[in-house]
Amino acid sequence: MDMKQLAICIPTYNQPEMIREMSIRCLDIYKENNIDIYIYDSSPGSETERIVLEYKVNYNNISYAHLPSDIHSNTKVLNAYKEIIGEGKYEYLWLCPDYIQLTAEGVKCIMQHCRSGFDVCVLNYRDVEHIGEKRYEDIDVFFRECAWHMSSYMATIIRISSFADVDWEKFFQRYTIPERINHSHVAFYLEQLAKLPDARAVHVPISSEHMRVSTYRKESMWKKEMFAVWAEYWPETIRALPEQYRHKDEVIRKLGINTGIFGWTNFVALRREQIYGREVYQKYRNEWKNLTNIPAVFLWILAILPAEMVVLLKKPSFKRRFMNAHLRRFCARNENIVIYGCGFVAEKTSVILDELHIKYQGYIVSDSNNEKQCFHGLPVIECSELVQRNRDVGVIMALNKENAIQVIKERPGLQLYKVFYMYKYEEVLK
Repeated sequence: MDMKQLAICIPTYNQPEMIREMSIRCLDIYKENNIDIYIYDSSPGSETERIVLEYKVNYNNISYAHLPSDIHSNTKVLNAYKEIIGEGKYEYLWLCPDYIQLTAEGVKCIMQHCRSGFDVCVLNYRDVEHIGEKRYEDIDVFFRECAWHMSSYMATIIRISSFADVDWEKFFQRYTIPERINHSHVAFYLEQLAKLPDARAVHVPISSEHMRVSTYRKESMWKKEMFAVWAEYWPETIRALPEQYRHKDEVIRKLGINTGIFGWTNFVALRREQIYGREVYQKYRNEWKNLTNIPAVFLWILAILPAEMVVLLKKPSFKRRFMNAHLRRFCARNENIVIYGCGFVAEKTSVILDELHIKYQGYIVSDSNNEKQCFHGLPVIECSELVQRNRDVGVIMALNKENAIQVIKERPGLQLYKVFYMYKYEEVLK
């Protein structure tokens, strides 16, 4: 019997409506593409099982397994991996949350990449670093750029033959301890990838064109545990990985920043809900610099501010101080500073830097033929010239969001630099 190209594993708990909606929207698409679905359910009731059996009458590509209701979500996931990999029936396996539903275009995209022979594929619906589609043969570079997003269940597709020799007993002993189990799926991918002699990985940006979220999705129920999960267990898991992964601290920090988990907006919301406060701040006071780019003084102000007064933080004056603090920190970490752009945002950025007494060396543009040679008395150079001339530069991207993203995609050399995006503070720049 020929090996099928892809199986999808869907762990679920008390979400029968999601499973029914997924079945209605996706089973035909999956069947047409010869994709099998495995539902791993730990619900205490039988409603999810009843729905799966109902659809199994007409769809032979859906299977059901029931696990104890008190099982940890990641134990469920690891058991699913062990069983499906052991069957040896598929080339690739994708872990997909119950609230994610592929579209026909999404299936087409995934199947196309499954034919390319990668060991690990990361599907990134955020792509906040604007990496785009990128192939990797250096696993440390892959780790540095992609590992933070692999924390999401839906992010990773694995080649089963590359994971066939996992020492499950050893892995369970190392990564299912309380301090590591929440992110043991990330460790599973990266531990095995480190063992492969010629590992190949690919990063694929995706969008709402490729997948959609269930209309039954609810707000996370474990908000009160989030600081333990992300401020303790995430760093603990990443630091336990093999030594060939050299940028562990950077990866730990990226998750909080890139996902927004430890972003200012989320901190404010958690303070309003009285989940974040003085006690949490004190517990992690020595770790904040390793988890977020928010200056500790702002986290302290927020922690002691009465929850009902959080609305004050929306005032433009506070947002301006917040932006200034970020700018100072960024510029202090880079020996040379240049501003990308020569328009309105660049004009405002120049004024702000002057007020903060921050020195900058000049301006860069995409095409110097269309721009003046000097701006505010400083030289204007072309982006390609910057890339050739100097790597020790911090770039302040003084463009609106649409143009900034376009520039990053069209000028891959800029990814070598640290970039500060002014569009994130557009309210202050008006």
